[in-house]
Amino acid sequence: MKLFFSWILKNSWNLFGAIGVIGTFYFSLMYVPDYVKDISTSKVTVVHESLMDDIQELIFYGKAISISDVKTFIRGKELKQGVEYPFTSEELLVQIQERFMGNKFIPLEKRESILKSISTIRSQYTPPQKKAEKAYNWVPIFSWIFSGLGVLAGLLGATSIINKLKTDKETEADIISGDVVINHNISMSSAAFEYEKMVGDVLSELDVLKDRGTNEYDFLAGDKGKEFIVEVKKYRSLVGLGTARKFLHQVLESGKGGILVTSSGVTQRTMEVIAEHNKITETQNVYLVTGDTKESVKNQLAKLFEV
Repeated sequence: MKLFFSWILKNSWNLFGAIGVIGTFYFSLMYVPDYVKDISTSKVTVVHESLMDDIQELIFYGKAISISDVKTFIRGKELKQGVEYPFTSEELLVQIQERFMGNKFIPLEKRESILKSISTIRSQYTPPQKKAEKAYNWVPIFSWIFSGLGVLAGLLGATSIINKLKTDKETEADIISGDVVINHNISMSSAAFEYEKMVGDVLSELDVLKDRGTNEYDFLAGDKGKEFIVEVKKYRSLVGLGTARKFLHQVLESGKGGILVTSSGVTQRTMEVIAEHNKITETQNVYLVTGDTKESVKNQLAKLFEV
């Protein structure tokens, strides 16, 4: 439990970042489309209620209007709000008529008079011979655009978190002195011993093994007049700068080349340091071999020795 809380505290910023990314994905895919749709629906509702109120007022006070006027009112509201009104002028009048007839505060005689006026206006309505083409509905497009932008932001956030975790892992490996070593403890673990033995067997099978090593290195290998000191690392984490610099010093002291064999790989900074070393020397280059299986290690060493 203590280790769990320690891990939570150590990775709190990454956890908060992950929650933010998940939230971005959720709101982009689930909330944004509905939000855009709700905005459009709200605009249509505003247009509808405004038309109902305006035309009801004109009819109630006996002002002369025609079906053409109603169409003009609808068109004006559409242009103002940037939406497409879903009802025809005749359908709008039917709803106005229904609202008037349901208003019990208006005397019955007055409602009958209003009903006649609305009927007269409705009688002027002529259904279009050809159904008018509706303007393209951009709402779904905008929804998908906003959702796409949200998903893109989420992906960028997820990539950033992954890269940060990778960088944190490599930085930790670089700053810990001696890395997190398995095979250089006083009592070598069974896994580390087996890994080192496997590398020795591979060198022997390739017929390049010269010596089983000393306190300075694990093996001495050579072929075609070239000799290399071989260091084997079975680490829990990536091989960091501490181990790399120590091995580079051993290589320079030996006067030979070097081969660093690791089961877990190396940090980016370690690769850069080795590359910098190789640029300034022609006879003591250091090579990296990364693999956790005998076949993988053997293939890389065979290619290195051109066997």
